[in-house]
Amino acid sequence: MKKLLIALFVGLPLVGCTEEIIVKKVPAPEEPAGETPAENTDGTQPPPAGTTTPPVATLSEDACLEDQDMDAPDVDVSKCPPVPEIPASAKIGTEKISLGAWELGTTADGATYVYGDLSAPGTTPRVLNYEGGKSEVNAQNLECWAKGYYRLRKILQNPPAEWVALKNAGFQYRFFQFQTDMRNGPTGYKKISSFQDHLVKWVTVITAAGVCEQPTLTKFRDYAKGELKTRGLPAVN
Repeated sequence: MKKLLIALFVGLPLVGCTEEIIVKKVPAPEEPAGETPAENTDGTQPPPAGTTTPPVATLSEDACLEDQDMDAPDVDVSKCPPVPEIPASAKIGTEKISLGAWELGTTADGATYVYGDLSAPGTTPRVLNYEGGKSEVNAQNLECWAKGYYRLRKILQNPPAEWVALKNAGFQYRFFQFQTDMRNGPTGYKKISSFQDHLVKWVTVITAAGVCEQPTLTKFRDYAKGELKTRGLPAVN
């Protein structure tokens, strides 16, 4: 009899020594049948719930105009990074070529021939900071600068022999990113120009109608030919 009672006692479960935790998972609400997601403001349908839209790829500053025509009147900079605070130097072999600073012939505030650096990409609005002041620049200023700047970087990957000869002779070996905005008033520079004996003003122009005009490969070659002739240097065949 004692053995039977001991067996019954040992077989009983222990109650009150542990705490049971129950987690109830709430199912996600189902989308009502037949109901379509609201449209985006541009008329397109948003992606299904739980998906993400991949970011638009931005190519490096020296690859973003790959396969584009450097003699075309316009280029597409949609895959290029925003223009930097200061134009980065370009490399020709092991040599670094200074691309200068951002310069406006006339600002929206009426200041003339000012140059300096821009506020960082991502700041809104972007501001041109120069000695003695600063001026906001609009999206079209930035886009036109970008078209000239990235086109120049692309051209310098295989520069015209005429400019190379000019540079090697000690002339026009650096650049400035000059922009004439005709909406703010004329400033005198409408095409690639020289400043003294060392600087090329790489001139982009926003016309009064708002069209961005940029230097081309042929215009750069013709400019360099003229500079060789002006300085009495041998022509390049």
